[in-house]
Amino acid sequence: MEQFTCYLDAETTSGSHINADLLSYSAILVRDKDLKIVDSIDLFARPRISRSYECDALLVNGLNPYDIYDKEKHTYSNHGIAKKLSETFTKWKNKGHVKFNAYAGFNFDFLLTSHTWFSNLYSFPWLFSTNACQMDTLPLARNMEYYNPNILKTDINKKNHKIFKLASLCAMNGFPIKDSHTAKDDTLGLKNLTEYLKKNDSELFNKNLQFINKKDVLPYVKNLKYFYTTETFFSKTRQFACCFLTEHSFYAGYILAFDLKHDPKDIFEGKSNQELSKLLFATPVKMRTIKSNRLPLILKPEEKWVQSIQDEYSAIGKDELEKRADYIIKNRSEIATKINVILKDKFEEKSLDQTKLKPEEKIFALKPSKDTQRYMNDFVIANKMEEKQRIAQNFNGDEDLKHLSELILIDEYGKEAFADKDYKRIRKGISQRLLSTNNESYPTIPSQFLRIDEIRVQEKHDKEKLKKVELINSHLEKMSEDHEKYL
Repeated sequence: MEQFTCYLDAETTSGSHINADLLSYSAILVRDKDLKIVDSIDLFARPRISRSYECDALLVNGLNPYDIYDKEKHTYSNHGIAKKLSETFTKWKNKGHVKFNAYAGFNFDFLLTSHTWFSNLYSFPWLFSTNACQMDTLPLARNMEYYNPNILKTDINKKNHKIFKLASLCAMNGFPIKDSHTAKDDTLGLKNLTEYLKKNDSELFNKNLQFINKKDVLPYVKNLKYFYTTETFFSKTRQFACCFLTEHSFYAGYILAFDLKHDPKDIFEGKSNQELSKLLFATPVKMRTIKSNRLPLILKPEEKWVQSIQDEYSAIGKDELEKRADYIIKNRSEIATKINVILKDKFEEKSLDQTKLKPEEKIFALKPSKDTQRYMNDFVIANKMEEKQRIAQNFNGDEDLKHLSELILIDEYGKEAFADKDYKRIRKGISQRLLSTNNESYPTIPSQFLRIDEIRVQEKHDKEKLKKVELINSHLEKMSEDHEKYL
């Protein structure tokens, strides 16, 4: 089976993957054996009528607020780009085995794309994780620079921290991005950076990709007395010596491991569940969470990369670390039982809060039946308004799916898709949401006016930025007037 890497990047209306709409999306498919680009897409989409944008997002990506609603410049609707992405990535996956790679993709691009599919009624929005693998060059670059400081040149910020922004790394290492924060050029920059890392230290590069199949992580760490993994806090990467404790009882694919910096006897012996809960989650945290679906780096204690780092674990010494790990292994069953009870108390209330989520936020909570999944799939592939209207009738018993289908229909077809009273009801609901003056979890038009006032003060000497701000302000005023008509 041929091996491919898909590099992708998105520009959006928000820094939150839950609240963001796609504005542009670029992806290139590269054949691994010869690094040849075999296919590509470069798409531009319009925001949904039911959402507002964040002015900071437009200032970063440089997009004109009037242009992003222009059907000639941004040809796809949100529903349309969701369909195009699904078709494209499915086609590419059928060519062979595909690794999907996005910069900071684990925290944004992958989640954003899945949320886009979900809110457009895709019954299975996890296309990246089926017959495919996910990778992210940001943690890859951090790990490789940590264990091989000579591999990357990095710029330094005012706090004396190394800068790992994509544009900065590409510029510092001799292949600057032509137009940063455009999806197409950022995607090419990501490709160049990833190939640069592999070329300069293929052994360490491949070591970082050892667990690209998330199913391999758990059996591997279970069979090690202890192991090392890395985490990055406040722009600083560190390694941690850990011993496997148990699987997370609420988050599938999450693995809990004890940080051997601490003596487990001091933590676990003679402690009630309440005392243990406080100890485990108090700073410094005693348990580390390994997310098997996020390409964790797992190293044996004897591997050369571990040995190259002199840290607090070196001071503790191998014998003591093994002694602490032996204690965990000997008492693992009892410890795991206690931890699962603590997690049940800690996360059960959080799981109940899922009922308070808005329909478009329920990607993990909404569990449609097989019949409903069939209706969702039929709705997605239907090309005519009448077909979508007919299929949407099957959602009348499910308020969440009914709501999502109404937002799609009003975005795609406007007033034509509804009886007059229903159209006014939906538009009124959208306007109330976007004109809310409360402290909402999503961008509202009033919140963006307040943000503009802040930027005017902060950037009063930056004339070019202020011009962009005033353009955004005038567009928001127009949006506000349009929505006020329906209140």
